Amino acid sequence: MPSKLLDLLELIKIWVYDFPLDKSQKWDADEIQHHDVNWNNVKRWHGPTQYYNQIRKSTHKTHVLFTACFTNDTDQPQVYTLKTERRTKSSCNIRIEKEASTGFKGSMSVIKADNETFEQELVWSVNNQITVPPKFKTRADLVIKEEEYTSQFQMQTKFEGTIHVTLRSKKDNCPITTLTGDVRHIFRADNGFQVDKTGIYFVSQGRCTYRFGIEQHAEPSQAEITEEDEPN
Repeated sequence: MPSKLLDLLELIKIWVYDFPLDKSQKWDADEIQHHDVNWNNVKRWHGPTQYYNQIRKSTHKTHVLFTACFTNDTDQPQVYTLKTERRTKSSCNIRIEKEASTGFKGSMSVIKADNETFEQELVWSVNNQITVPPKFKTRADLVIKEEEYTSQFQMQTKFEGTIHVTLRSKKDNCPITTLTGDVRHIFRADNGFQVDKTGIYFVSQGRCTYRFGIEQHAEPSQAEITEEDEPN
């Protein structure tokens, strides 16, 4: 599903276009740029993230992290130590399906990226005693099992305050005037915002996918020593 980007700068441009300015000012004003908008008096509050349509499933995918082979060509049982440590990575991919943004870094974006993957390192260790019968060989694999979790999510953000927009001359880029507007008059319900008595809100939506190891175990397998295994 493609991301639905609500460009806040475009909403500001529409508000400025409808603002009751002198005709000469409208004619002289240049295109509004990001740096012409002052967000310093705008406050945001993010509500808790809500998850829904959650699916947790086993991928039935296993990985062999380490293999050790022990051969006992004696007439007595032998005990070997299997000790090792290996590292894997768990991943989390977040894809934004609906967001409000001004389209540049450091903006008033509710969420900064529409698709981002995070990774975290996991450490798996084993310290086992392996008993090998006489005239047998044992192979031990350190195996991890993975699961995958997917969910949709949404987060409500409340906007409050005023936005200041500086209009600049097409001729010399000098300021013509500064317009000030309440966010309630700029971000309206017909733009995708939720408006009620408590304020004005925008709901961002997305999907997250986690893949992580949940289990480790050592898988031993034994077989008798054959003539091919005997040393030359």
